Amino acid sequence: MDNQIGVIVKRLRIQNRLTQQQVADTCGLSKGMISKIESGKVMPAIATLSRIAHALNVKVSLLMEEGSTQETSYQSTDIPLEQFSQTNMGYRFSTLAAEYGDKQIQPLLFYAKSGEVKPHIVSHQGEEFIYIIKGDMYFSVGSKRYFLQQGDILYFDGLQPHGIDQVDREVYYLDLFSGREYTSKVFPEK
Repeated sequence: MDNQIGVIVKRLRIQNRLTQQQVADTCGLSKGMISKIESGKVMPAIATLSRIAHALNVKVSLLMEEGSTQETSYQSTDIPLEQFSQTNMGYRFSTLAAEYGDKQIQPLLFYAKSGEVKPHIVSHQGEEFIYIIKGDMYFSVGSKRYFLQQGDILYFDGLQPHGIDQVDREVYYLDLFSGREYTSKVFPEK
């Protein structure tokens, strides 16, 4: 999936008659980072993909799910970890219901491991729902820090700055983003 995203980003950038520098400037990234994403050398974090989607005037789901339809989607969530996309922020994700296009909700399965996730805080349009499948983690929303463990949920307005604070061992969680716009802002580390 990593190279597929880069191919889609490049195709959409060219269709929009934008240079790598123009996309980079709009996203607050370097031209080199856009080049690495397009060539499949870097899998950006979801927040970065959201900024790229905004620059290309598309939904982030289009970058991850080219060739989708609106037919009923079925898939097992027993996905081997090696099939998850590794991001440059240290966590992994797998797109769910990829073949269902033009979604109102973007479902993603995440995996994070202690010592691998780089601290970062994001903000985006829409609402977000997190369900912990296995493991535990600390997650911040606004000024509050939550300890989430298997079976716990968290639902919040995506405009509030939020992100993973700490993972003790490893965690698998379902994350649902609502809304048709997935533009986001990444905040510097505290």
